[in-house]
Amino acid sequence: MSIALSLRTCVSVTTAVAASVVCGSLMSASASIDSGDRSVYVPITPCRVMDTRPAPDNVGARSTRLTAQETHTISVLGANGLCTVPLDASSVAMNVTAVNPSDASFLTVFPADAARPLASSLNWVTGQGATPNAVTSDVSADGKISFFNNAGNVDVIADIVGYFAHHDHDDRYYTEAEIDAKLVGKADKATGLKTIVIGPSAFTPADSTTSYSIDPSSLFIIGPGGSQCFGAPVDLPAGATVTALRLDGLDSAAADFGLFLYADPFGIASATTMASTITTGTPGEVTTADITIASPIIDTATRSYSVRVCTGTGLFFYSARIDYTLP
Repeated sequence: MSIALSLRTCVSVTTAVAASVVCGSLMSASASIDSGDRSVYVPITPCRVMDTRPAPDNVGARSTRLTAQETHTISVLGANGLCTVPLDASSVAMNVTAVNPSDASFLTVFPADAARPLASSLNWVTGQGATPNAVTSDVSADGKISFFNNAGNVDVIADIVGYFAHHDHDDRYYTEAEIDAKLVGKADKATGLKTIVIGPSAFTPADSTTSYSIDPSSLFIIGPGGSQCFGAPVDLPAGATVTALRLDGLDSAAADFGLFLYADPFGIASATTMASTITTGTPGEVTTADITIASPIIDTATRSYSVRVCTGTGLFFYSARIDYTLP
């Protein structure tokens, strides 16, 4: 497993013995930074995975200091020391502290199955007090990381504060290719044709109280007997351009029926007819449409909008539709 990134980091550390600047390395997860799935960081309650000091401080299997040029390896996935890290973690984030150094040196933290990088995770001088730094390291294929001490003897404390896990997409997500395939031949989602469908239940009597009902197949039925009109409000987006007005229905008595789009100025009783269409024909399923729209640009700041369907006799009404585009 290779190291994808190594950054020098420096932090100011003040101890009871001395104030110093600590520089170290930050190692990322091994996934390529320009393609593929990215790892996600999961913070946890800090826990101690290693403390090489003798009892009562000791955590882990080792209770002696690291010696010069020594590499010490520990397991970090699963239950180790006082930590439990998921087995699918790809890297760990830690606070690593050097304590009781006998000489000036540095520590390098890296995945156990990788070559030791030319980088330091923390640095100290002879006699310096506890020297901490934040370190993130990949984990080897068998769940281990290594600590290399350059010179002298030193105790090392490692506290895990979080881990990284691969963010693999599963079948809950569509891939970019799948989305592109679904959009082939479709109108552009920002500027293409859009349609508002107004179902029968949205309409109420506009200028008569003629009986009406909704049958089990959800068709809107206007009772026979004279001219009847039913209206419904329409919520159109401001700035949209209306391109067509359509009505789907069944003219059961071969009578005329019409569809209208109105723009009502707020506070004014009169309405502007933006579009209208009237159909006469043989009984049967019909779709009537009007593409001659007066003042087609929607202005919701000063107007409210509604549609109206009128008939002289019985009409089975499916839906009204308004086609529009966005700027």
